[in-house]
Amino acid sequence: MGRVGLVTIGQSPRVDVVSEMREVVGERVEILECGALDKLSRERILELAPRENEEFFVTRLRDGSEVKVAVSRIVPLVQECINTLEPLVDVIGLICTGEFHGISSRKILIEPSALLINIVKSLSPRRLGVLVPNSRQVSMTNRKWSAVTTDIKVVSVSPYTGNEGEIKQAAAQMVDRDLVVLDCVGYSRRIKKVVAELTGKPVILPRTVIAYTIKELLEA
Repeated sequence: MGRVGLVTIGQSPRVDVVSEMREVVGERVEILECGALDKLSRERILELAPRENEEFFVTRLRDGSEVKVAVSRIVPLVQECINTLEPLVDVIGLICTGEFHGISSRKILIEPSALLINIVKSLSPRRLGVLVPNSRQVSMTNRKWSAVTTDIKVVSVSPYTGNEGEIKQAAAQMVDRDLVVLDCVGYSRRIKKVVAELTGKPVILPRTVIAYTIKELLEA
């Protein structure tokens, strides 16, 4: 059916994400992974941590631990992964919902941030709810989703370290929303189920949106 290259801003393999994506794309699609942090030592990874007022993404290392990486310093490493995968695959997908400026590929490149914004915009929600991993990402997230609506509620809960109670507490704050976006690829189907059941509202899960897009592109 074809080959897809998946780029994580953390370390590969992303067994937590790709296992659920595989359920959608099927066994016939070959998946190659590359992590922006794959070749880096723990000390070097810590150097990528955001300084005061720097925008950042939250991701996962191979051992399951959570790390923060400054947007400005992770972008070149993401581009390196794209360059590595380009000759080997038909389509490349980022498995991060953050906004990346200045990256490019000669192959079709799935950028989840743009994909999600356009999908949500087409649904015309008046009151939008967004879950993000860290409270320091709230202002960045409000700016990102302002293209959709001015009525945005952003609540933080980590998909990696948040417990069941914290996830339910975050979800409870979304009951007045028309639509909820889980704005990180780290959020799982289990978390989506919790949020959907507690709010009674539609919930968008990025990892499956990416997977269905890959399936559509590679399906013979």
